[in-house]
Amino acid sequence: MISPAHAGEHGVQCRYLHHAMGHDHFLVPTDVSLSADSDVEFEAIPLDLVMNALSRVSGVRVVLLDACQDNPFIAAMRRSNATRSIGRGLAAIEPAAGTLVGYAAKEGTTAFDGAGRNSPYTAGLLAHLGEPGVDIQFVFRKVRDTVLAATGGKQEPFTYGSLPGREIFIAPPRGATAVSPANNSSRDASLTEIELWTSIRGSKSSGALKDYLQLYPDGLFVPLARLQIQQLENADHQSGASQEDAPNELAKRIQRELGRVGCNPGNPDGIWGGRTREALRRFARYSGAEIDMAKPTTIALKKLEGSTARVCPAVARPKSIEEPRHANNPNTRPRPTTEQKRAAAAPSASRPARVCRAETRDECRVRARAAGARRGSGFCRNPITICE
Repeated sequence: MISPAHAGEHGVQCRYLHHAMGHDHFLVPTDVSLSADSDVEFEAIPLDLVMNALSRVSGVRVVLLDACQDNPFIAAMRRSNATRSIGRGLAAIEPAAGTLVGYAAKEGTTAFDGAGRNSPYTAGLLAHLGEPGVDIQFVFRKVRDTVLAATGGKQEPFTYGSLPGREIFIAPPRGATAVSPANNSSRDASLTEIELWTSIRGSKSSGALKDYLQLYPDGLFVPLARLQIQQLENADHQSGASQEDAPNELAKRIQRELGRVGCNPGNPDGIWGGRTREALRRFARYSGAEIDMAKPTTIALKKLEGSTARVCPAVARPKSIEEPRHANNPNTRPRPTTEQKRAAAAPSASRPARVCRAETRDECRVRARAAGARRGSGFCRNPITICE
């Protein structure tokens, strides 16, 4: 987070305790995921914004970058511009007069997180910032020596910038009275805006971004907020269009599967009509599955896809018998032969009548296995009729 704290007369201190990277001085919070260098402009906070916010404050300004200063996403990031480099550490900075910027590690090097609660740089700051009556320049020299000793000379803090030619105390000498800042409203407003943007920059709701635009119509992040709102609205429009097409596509897939298992829903046109529902009803009857017929569902599709063989029995179609052209004309009708006359005179041999019966339990089990029905599904509660 970014937090303000007084640093002497009419001064302000800004601390940033997350990752930092790049020669463009981007501050990268730890909760972001960068897949390309172009993501940095949306997810990270440019150091220039912090410096601009502090430039409105009169008096001494101190920025402490207690950041790892490495690029933890360098292995995964893609470069959208071949001329841009993705490196390690922060580059040197030239702050405005009256501003002091403290790096946890000097230009181009990285800082250690430390094994304990605090990093070596934070531990050095805590050890020396509160010393009363010590000039701020000398405080940072002490911090430098402490960090070098703690890291075996591997990490060297560094400060950039210049301060006025007078003694500046973070903690006033003992017995002295600290002077309160005369006016912190401008500083507080700028830092509050940055903190608000940090909290909503990755929001998936345009409402929070629109609230920011109402609060800060001329704010630092107005262009980014408007761009994100446009992207979210475009995504919602595309999502709505795909949801409208989804039921028709699901109905087509169900119709194709019904045809595959022999239940014949007709042409797979995506229309959930009476013929499709009747075909699904036949499938449910012969497979023993419980399916909602009112609308296409993924459950129905999965049950159809789970059937590996034909489920609905074939429906016999009556054969059309074409009458001879002379059938109704007695003059052209052929005369019966002698054999036909004898056969007509002889008593007709009785042909065995067609016998219909319900399928046996074993026959139903064979059909259930072919339909892919599971045990306990009640597949054989409605046996079919077999005519022989």
